[in-house]
Amino acid sequence: MKWWARRQFSRGRAVPYDRGTYRAGWAAYPELIRQYHPELNHGIALSQIPLAADVLLCWECAVGHRFAATPTEQRERRDRCGVARRGARSALRSPVRSRSCSAKLARFPESPVAPRLRSARRRLTCLPGPRS
Repeated sequence: MKWWARRQFSRGRAVPYDRGTYRAGWAAYPELIRQYHPELNHGIALSQIPLAADVLLCWECAVGHRFAATPTEQRERRDRCGVARRGARSALRSPVRSRSCSAKLARFPESPVAPRLRSARRRLTCLPGPRS
């Protein structure tokens, strides 16, 4: 949560962005609102995160794939699930060993709201979430 801590310091507030601050901006992306889960992101609500924030967040698609992506990457994706697209190709080659989104991002001390790291993004894979 280093990103959040930096915002707390720079703004001089315990909660740098109140809930609902970016609600109007995110309203244009109802599918992303459904994919975002605060419990996967240290309880930070999507409406507290700027649309252009350069941080890795955990998302979960309707199928149950969990993956990490920045808000910008999610808005620019056509299919909204980076895992399904990659998974279809890799499933033909060999089984993929993967971990949950939070486990992968835990390797970085700023997880899961971490600055975007190209090398880290390349290593990210998906794990289907719990089925209910």
